Amino acid sequence: MRRSELSTDYRIGTLYALVTAMLYAVQEPFSFPAAHGLSTVQFVCLTQIALFVSIPLVTFRAASRRDLLALLAEPENYARLAVIFAVGLSGLLLYNVGLSDANPIIVSAVLNLLPFWAALVALAISGVPIPVSPAVFFSCFLGAFLGAMMVAWSQVSAADQQTWDALVQSLFRGSWIYALPVPVCTALGGTLMARWFAKYDEAAAVAANFLFANVLLIPATLVFLYRRSELGFDGAAPAVALMFAGTIVAASVGRIVFQIALTATGGDNGFVSMFLNLVPALTALVSFVLVRWIPDLRFAFDGRFFLGLALIVASLALFSARSWRAPARGG
Repeated sequence: MRRSELSTDYRIGTLYALVTAMLYAVQEPFSFPAAHGLSTVQFVCLTQIALFVSIPLVTFRAASRRDLLALLAEPENYARLAVIFAVGLSGLLLYNVGLSDANPIIVSAVLNLLPFWAALVALAISGVPIPVSPAVFFSCFLGAFLGAMMVAWSQVSAADQQTWDALVQSLFRGSWIYALPVPVCTALGGTLMARWFAKYDEAAAVAANFLFANVLLIPATLVFLYRRSELGFDGAAPAVALMFAGTIVAASVGRIVFQIALTATGGDNGFVSMFLNLVPALTALVSFVLVRWIPDLRFAFDGRFFLGLALIVASLALFSARSWRAPARGG
């Protein structure tokens, strides 16, 4: 599908956005053993290798391969790929700094502001108006945001829970403020890709971005690990295999479906990103299924989880229904 050939269809966009949330929910539980057993640089290196391995899968269609070659044949596209890479790398570095000395619940709250920033980025970069009234948009976003936070809070074990006083105090100190631009980087990267590479197949655009990052990060991380004698991954084969599967499903296939959802909605990043508030609840459900094989994964059934899930579903249902009724816009 290409944007020039597709009318804006929020029903199709909703379907792809839901599938995106399901695919994204797989990555964290599948990557959990590797993230806990490997160093940060080892994890980044293997993640990039997994993305590189996934490129043939991402471009299995002949049209995707042709568009990938056509995209790479245009010299001007390399500057665009560099910008998207820089935006993504900035978001990753800010996320690591933000999480270094901050309450993870606060960082999670900051990251769940993605739909708000995505809507503003789509409006500023692509001129895509919000498909519903501001009152409906912010009400639905607030409901989904509170629901996502409640789900995240429900999964914190009793031993790890802090008092509300400690949580409030952490708002005035720590490094969480560095995480504020992270949702902006995420939204900006997706919007720029949809805008700059609209004439190419979505899978080709995603593969080109993977390849550009792979060429830079894989050699750099391998050299770093070699100098520190950390190239050995003894005993980590099962965790690495699980991480590869999760990365391919979420970061590769999920990224393509996300870009298709943007195409279907005419670049409405705010609408598509709203559905990512489902990810915490879906991740918890995936963890529940996997806990039999990965005992360190935790899942808690309690009132907060179900109340948070109800808030998310109700907010997204209202948001989708109102968006479908909005006047159709051309692609």
